[in-house]
Amino acid sequence: SHIASKMKTLLLLAILLLSHSAINAAPLPVIARQSLVLNVPRRGKAAAATTNASSATKPASTAIIEGLKNTLASGLAAACSKTLLAPFDTIKTVQQDIKGGTSLKLMEAARKVMARPGGMFNLYAGLGVSVLGAMPSVGLYFGVYSYCKRTIGPTFVKRFGSEREDGKEQFCSDRAWQTFSIALSAAIGNTVASFSRVPYEVVKQSLQTGQYPSTANALSTMWKQGGMRSFFPLGSVSIQMVRDIPYAVFTLLSYEYIKENWVLKKSVDDPNNRWLRDMIAGATAGGIGSYLTNPFDVIKTRLQTTDIAGAALYGGSISKCA
Repeated sequence: SHIASKMKTLLLLAILLLSHSAINAAPLPVIARQSLVLNVPRRGKAAAATTNASSATKPASTAIIEGLKNTLASGLAAACSKTLLAPFDTIKTVQQDIKGGTSLKLMEAARKVMARPGGMFNLYAGLGVSVLGAMPSVGLYFGVYSYCKRTIGPTFVKRFGSEREDGKEQFCSDRAWQTFSIALSAAIGNTVASFSRVPYEVVKQSLQTGQYPSTANALSTMWKQGGMRSFFPLGSVSIQMVRDIPYAVFTLLSYEYIKENWVLKKSVDDPNNRWLRDMIAGATAGGIGSYLTNPFDVIKTRLQTTDIAGAALYGGSISKCA
C-alpha cells in the first residue's frame, strides 16, 4: 500500500502546489528581496520606518484575500488531482483494507479491483463523491493555512522576535518563529478541515472496496443502517486528525524549506522553469509526508471501512486497530 500511497501523494502535492504557484504568482524580483514567509524587516530605524510606511498603505484584509485565493486554487486543484489519481487511490485503499496479516502487491490489488463487474471502471469508484467532498475540504484547509501563516508568524515576531517593543531580548530567532508558525498553521488548518473530510472519505472508501455498487446505493443503505452515525464511524474523526495533522506539518515544513532554499533562489536566475521546481518541491515534500504517516493512513482506512455491524471489531480504538 505504501507504493500506491506514495505515488498518489507525490502527484497530488505537485498538482496542488503548482496550482497555488500559478494563481498566487508574484514578480520574482520582489519575492527574492522579501523575507520568504514572515516578511521580517531588516533591523534598524530606516528599515523600521520603511516597514511602517508600507504597512500603512497595505489593506488590512490582505491575509483574508490571500486565504480566499488559496481556497479557490486548492479547491480547483483538488478536483483535478482526484480525477487524475483516482486509480492509485483505489488501489491503495484495497491494499490497506486487507486484514489478517496478508498483503497485496500493486498489480495484485489492481487485478482484484478490475475483476469486479465493471472492469477497469472500478478503478474510478467513488470519484464523484471524492471530488465533491475534496473541493471544499481542501479549499478550507489551504485557506485557513494561508491566513494563519500570514497572521501568526508576524505576530510572534513582533511580540517575541526581532521587533519586540518592550526592549527585551528576543526569545528565539525569527527563523525559528517562521518554522513554528508554518507548523502551527498547518495543524490549525487540518484541525478545521479534518472533520469535513470524514463523511466523503467513508463513502469513497466503501465504494472503492466494493461494499456498494453505486454512490446512490451507498448513501441510501448507510443512512438506513445507522443514519448520520454511518458517515462518522467510531474513531473516524480522531484517526483522520491523527493522520492529517502530522502529514500537513511534515509536508508543508518540507515544502517551505525546499522553496526557500532552492526554488526561489534558483528562480532569480532562471524564472522560466519556476513551475518545474514547484512540482519537484511539492513531490519531494509529499513523499516525505506520505512516508512518515503511512501507518496512520492504513489505520484510517480500516477504521473508516468498518460498517455499523462490524464496529465491534475495533471499537473505534486506534491502538486496537494498530
